[in-house]
Amino acid sequence: MQRDPWHNDFPMEPARVAEVIAADLPEFADPRVAVLGEGWDFTTFLVDDEWVFRFPKRRQYARQLAREFKLLEALAPPLAVQAIAIPRYRYHVQAPVLSKVPYVGYALLPGEPLVYCAADSLDNAAIGRQLGEFLQLLQSTAPTPRPRTYHDQFPSDLIDFRRELDESSAALPPAIAAACDAALARAPAIDEEPPRFQHGDLGVEHILVDRHRGAIVSIIDWSDAGWGNRIADLVGLWAWGGDAAVRAALPAWGQTLGSDDWPRLRQWGIAYAIGSAYYGYKDGRDPLHATALGWLERMHEAGQLANPETPDA
Repeated sequence: MQRDPWHNDFPMEPARVAEVIAADLPEFADPRVAVLGEGWDFTTFLVDDEWVFRFPKRRQYARQLAREFKLLEALAPPLAVQAIAIPRYRYHVQAPVLSKVPYVGYALLPGEPLVYCAADSLDNAAIGRQLGEFLQLLQSTAPTPRPRTYHDQFPSDLIDFRRELDESSAALPPAIAAACDAALARAPAIDEEPPRFQHGDLGVEHILVDRHRGAIVSIIDWSDAGWGNRIADLVGLWAWGGDAAVRAALPAWGQTLGSDDWPRLRQWGIAYAIGSAYYGYKDGRDPLHATALGWLERMHEAGQLANPETPDA
């Protein structure tokens, strides 16, 4: 039987997490533990209402923790000059007593995921500007050297996006499913622009906001940070807030998008929305599926599913 791509080889429950942490960290003698969230690669737990502990679901992501730990340590000083917080790992347990894989812990960061905040409930231009400022600083303080060779992965990634659409199309309105199929039918031209340092998985589930302030307060989940396509970190913002949010981000980011960039961004944003709908449908996450379906309906009404070159009205 084929397993879902987010399968968990090392499932953990709160009671077991409490035992694991207590065995490794004396300061957590009798911790209170609750599930905080679960993504494709990690499960996170809230401990004593103030700590987040992150456990990998598969061994290859356990190996990434050491890299991520060093990366966040390097990014902390240069990013401290702005208002958006990033995780700062206090604990990195590489050889647990009771667990088969390493894990990390950091102080709980403020905010709620932007994915569950409707675009019309916030000033999406303000969110875009703030994210653009963050990306500009992030790209200017890359802690690792640019790779000597780089190949744009998005055209080949379309194979996975099409599979996700095939597996979740039954949960989409027929007109939306057909339009999504058309949107992913053509691979974009290879992007020849040099890569930039990026978060690497900046979906709006990883952007935490303060609704009252209307501001981004934290960005989490840095396991995919590195060098990649220069517009990749705008994809989630576009799916959430459309052209307007991205246009607001560009001056603060210090970049412009050319005539070939906008269709690529929209096609990538469509694929991200499809992937979110797929995950929500297959994993029983009804709010996520409903949110992603709302994005796709907006794109369909704008004509962008039929033709990603179409700008927002």
